[in-house]
Amino acid sequence: MKRLIMILFLLFPVMIFSQNTATDGKTDFTAFPVQSVRNDSFNLINLSFNEFVSDIRGKTLEVEFQLESKLDYSRQYYIFIIATYEKSYKTKSSFESPSLDDPDEIKLLVPFPDDMSNFEYNDRDEKGTEKKVYAKYPKNIKSGVDPITGQPYVLDDRLTFRSRHLSKYRKNFVYFNQVCILIFDADEELVFRQVYEVRAKR
Repeated sequence: MKRLIMILFLLFPVMIFSQNTATDGKTDFTAFPVQSVRNDSFNLINLSFNEFVSDIRGKTLEVEFQLESKLDYSRQYYIFIIATYEKSYKTKSSFESPSLDDPDEIKLLVPFPDDMSNFEYNDRDEKGTEKKVYAKYPKNIKSGVDPITGQPYVLDDRLTFRSRHLSKYRKNFVYFNQVCILIFDADEELVFRQVYEVRAKR
């Protein structure tokens, strides 16, 4: 009986999210985690951000880190790296709501694996007009696989991870200022989430 109650308790928020999305067309972004998530299975070490001009198309951000296992057995993980340029809107007081002509904070999003549609959601503005927005949470968690093997990443003792994100030259060019790392276990449970600030070179 206790097991049944626990399962219903875990499923209830998911059912609410699905119903809200289907009925009014709005995406409940509060269902996505925004705080840091960490676990006791591994440590993320040797994190680095490298900026370089790859070609005439734009500037590339390379993200590199290692996962160091704290277990004595192998585990599988799905990994996503989301590089973004986000504009922060500041007010004079924390009680003051900003008045914005452009309320979308995410101006540029380049994920790894490189599938923009996996982070694209439908939402509605105040007038009820449907629009597409980006969220730093994948719709298909099982797509975060090793591109070489096509399988989830396997962590034995230590795993080295590297991704590249291109910001193309264009009018009003911007470069990444945040990187979000998401790691899910084999059961698609979020076990690691951390957002890092990328500081531009001077």
